[in-house]
Amino acid sequence: DVMKWMEIVFCVSLSIVVYLNSLNGGLVFDDIRGISKNEDIRTDQTSFWKVWQDDFWGGAMSREQSHKSYRPLTVLSYRYLNYALWGLEPFSYHVVNVLMHAAVSGLFVLMVGVVLGGDSHVPVIAGSLFAVHGIHSEAVNNIVGRAELLSAVFFLLSIMAYAQSCRKDQSETLESSVTDWKWFCLSLLMAAVSMLSKEQGVTCLGVCSAYDILLHFDDLWQQLSANSNTKEKRRQVAKANPPFHVMYRLVLTALCLTALLYFRLTMNAGTQPIFKPDELRASFHSQQQTRILSLGYIHAFNAWLLLCPYSLCCDWSLGSIPLVHGLGDTKNLATLALYAVVAILTLYSLINIKERFAVGMSLAFLVIPFVPSSGFIFKVGFVVAERVLYLPSMGFCILVALGVRRLSTRLGSITYFAFICVLISMSIKTYNRNKDWDTDINLYRSGVRMNPNNVKMYSNYGLELKNRGERAAAKSIYEAALKIEPTYSEAMFNLGNVYSDEGKLEDAVYYFEGALQSSYTKPQALNNLATMLLKQGKTEEAEQRFLELIQLKPDHAQAYNNLASLYGQTNRYMEADEMFQKAISVLPTYTEAHFNYGTLLYQMGKMGEAEAYLRKALALNPHHKGAQNNLEVVLFNKKQKKTHKF
Repeated sequence: DVMKWMEIVFCVSLSIVVYLNSLNGGLVFDDIRGISKNEDIRTDQTSFWKVWQDDFWGGAMSREQSHKSYRPLTVLSYRYLNYALWGLEPFSYHVVNVLMHAAVSGLFVLMVGVVLGGDSHVPVIAGSLFAVHGIHSEAVNNIVGRAELLSAVFFLLSIMAYAQSCRKDQSETLESSVTDWKWFCLSLLMAAVSMLSKEQGVTCLGVCSAYDILLHFDDLWQQLSANSNTKEKRRQVAKANPPFHVMYRLVLTALCLTALLYFRLTMNAGTQPIFKPDELRASFHSQQQTRILSLGYIHAFNAWLLLCPYSLCCDWSLGSIPLVHGLGDTKNLATLALYAVVAILTLYSLINIKERFAVGMSLAFLVIPFVPSSGFIFKVGFVVAERVLYLPSMGFCILVALGVRRLSTRLGSITYFAFICVLISMSIKTYNRNKDWDTDINLYRSGVRMNPNNVKMYSNYGLELKNRGERAAAKSIYEAALKIEPTYSEAMFNLGNVYSDEGKLEDAVYYFEGALQSSYTKPQALNNLATMLLKQGKTEEAEQRFLELIQLKPDHAQAYNNLASLYGQTNRYMEADEMFQKAISVLPTYTEAHFNYGTLLYQMGKMGEAEAYLRKALALNPHHKGAQNNLEVVLFNKKQKKTHKF
């Protein structure tokens, strides 16, 4: 027992050490949307109950733009473990993530010991590899990856509770075996909690079912075989090997799974997530053969990342992974190799009675949690996401541990020495990968280096360079992206912004017009294009573009504001008045609209109304210099009882 606890402490310590340098990282990538801009984590702005109504990103589940990610328990962890105590200080968020990964690593060692039995080496080998595996760097470093970590905690607790509910089957005679319902109900509860942390967590019920089937495989097989015999024979087999308690658990587990899935689907409020087909080319390809072959190759790519996590990237969309168009494509060999290995291991577990349970459970941990992310059942919003391999990697680590144990009987200490070398190499890789997650610019720079076919990484990297004032470097990155994919709209839009900042209006217009080809960049491209046309003195063309944008996006407050400014500049005050009012009605907290409307009202001689809107602008942004200056002028002129243009 002391040795087992030492193994747990060792793996927990190892998991903390390799992620110590992640504690000084910032909020990067999806953290901006999931943490910095998520009002649901702010205890001083939103109620506890609103968290249970919104998606993971803080928007209503029913809204069209919702990604339909429902993870209220993870959001509550941000809310009370971090924001309530330390606000948006990144350090506290990273501390909690690292500690959660450490907790998962410890529970994993404990679970392997509970589920697979008393082997003294497999739990610590599997646990140490899990603690340092490079594929986990995204889940631990990216704060929104806490969904994986928190879900994994309850995932493991559910499986251990289920195993405990079956303990009497192993310790007593089959004739008197019963289910320990306290542990069984706790297992189902933990499964629900895991799903509310992240949807993938519900797959623990599938792993639990696999555990029950493998544990009583011989009894179930004998009962099934008896079905073809006489009634008397079936009665004799049932009396000697009663599998009914197993069937009860399996049926109840299936019913619980059905109820949880039904609940989860109802939370979508009758709508489905909207994905970008151009970014998810395998899932949305028009040819069924290409879809199937490409998804199979993506599965092989995921397996390779588990085996060799060298080329890691925060995004694998667009052209990152080439499509497989036909049966003759050599990439199919990787797919066949993966499926052949899984098939061989499955067959081996069925034939080899001694290894059946351990190998079968390894495959269950590897395959079942990956099924929702496979793309075969339903479309998902990513091509490859390293974070979703957090749970499947448990099965991989157990398989490696079983392999090390098997080889050690033949090669002795050389096997353990080789494994220690792998462990050290993996730890160094993970430690270095943490540095990429320090800042957005480091993350995107590494993305361009490791995934040179992903133009999205180029676009994001260029945007970071532009924000740092390195316009020339940003321009070259955008141009490199367009050499890879000449019609990539985001790069064209961002390049248009660079030329706009440089005052090169013709070039800016050219790239903004190019960005109109995509429905995702079209709204903002229309707005920027109209602004460029207005600067060029092409008032009528600019007006038409603004009107086109309003027709496309009736809730685009910036378009109303900009069109109102255009009308104001051309002395069409009544139309400007109408547009400013629409801008404010669409977005009441729009500071610039209040400021511009107050300025227009002053020009129209409406001093009282002008003062009210300028004060509202200052209430929204007390540091708005323009509003401060114009309000002073309004108050001075009210005092002098005369009107005067700014």
